Amino acid sequence: MTKRWAMACAQVLLLGALCTPALAVPAFARRYEVACHFCHDGFPKLNTMGQRFKERGFRLEREDAFDFDKWTRTIPADLRLSASQLIIENSKDGRFAFFKPVSAGNLGTRLAYWIDWGIIARSDSLTPSGEENVDTQPVDNAWLRLEIATGGRLYLKGGRLELDLPFTQARTPNLFSYEIYGTNTGAENDSISDRQEGAELGGDLPASVHWSAAVVRGATSDSMNDLGLDETKKFEGNVFLRLAKRSGRDRVGAFAYIGRNHLAQPGIPLSPNWKDDILRVGGDVSFWVQRLNIYGVGMYGRNSNSIATPARPQGTDQELHFGGGFAQADYHLRDAVALTARLNVVSRPTSPRGDNETSTSFYPGLRVYLRDRFRVAFEYGFNNRNRSGIGAVQADLAF
Repeated sequence: MTKRWAMACAQVLLLGALCTPALAVPAFARRYEVACHFCHDGFPKLNTMGQRFKERGFRLEREDAFDFDKWTRTIPADLRLSASQLIIENSKDGRFAFFKPVSAGNLGTRLAYWIDWGIIARSDSLTPSGEENVDTQPVDNAWLRLEIATGGRLYLKGGRLELDLPFTQARTPNLFSYEIYGTNTGAENDSISDRQEGAELGGDLPASVHWSAAVVRGATSDSMNDLGLDETKKFEGNVFLRLAKRSGRDRVGAFAYIGRNHLAQPGIPLSPNWKDDILRVGGDVSFWVQRLNIYGVGMYGRNSNSIATPARPQGTDQELHFGGGFAQADYHLRDAVALTARLNVVSRPTSPRGDNETSTSFYPGLRVYLRDRFRVAFEYGFNNRNRSGIGAVQADLAF
């Protein structure tokens, strides 16, 4: 049992690496002739200036008119190299590395874009049977953003994108994921941290209030799509809503994900009528006390019909719930050193009857920035309920 838990955790970390864009975008520092700490509290963690730069579509509050020659001279493309060593209790350790190019920036006062893809190499212990050790990943993010009202007051973004989460999973400074983002109750695997295809409308309101509303396909897994059921490939039109209020470096907000997915499952007769209504609602907070940043998310989730049986291939209509969240503290001991600690708490069903079980994990860690764009990080997770501990050491270089 402990070995299965450990390998499952290892796969979670590996999957997190597969979908992680470049930690920092040095092209921005080159273009604006600033150091990385102008936008980061140690990359990739954004400070308030970096958050506002991102929300304005990669623009400073006041900047010169767009100069195409200068844009091409600063080379709006970057690379990330990362190598990780897993430390898995009661199991064989694993290693992986990845190489990820990214290009991003603004194209004047109205347009901005982002595109990235990657190559990953894994040790044998992390390579599924029958697969190669080296994989080229498809384009992970590819979107365009149009400023309808300049200065970030109103924008429209479309393509393959990450939802407007309170704390990004795609560019998280942590080595392990925020567990609550990917929690579900049965066969449903739609996660608010997955990349989505769709469009997002948002902007800034007076009193430092940010809002956004996205309409997206719904994150149906490749394994479901491979079953050949056309309904699982439909554009579901799921909705993600976000509202946040900033006060200096502090922020408080709320979000909701509302939708429906068609499901399919191996071993159960394919039914075009297996539909599952999904709901995720949550709140978030981030505040600073000098060098200490405390932040977290609380979330409730409900799935209306996420379990099916051969006798009931359209689903059992059993409504299941989960809840939980995470709380994290980052203490920036120095500009180049940060101590971290994160507590995950998730209560999820353990049976179709809806009996919930609470799992916890505690991840202390350390981040050291040996150079402006070179980071070494460590985390180790202590898990309850006889789940094996798992840790990682990772070295990142962005250039």
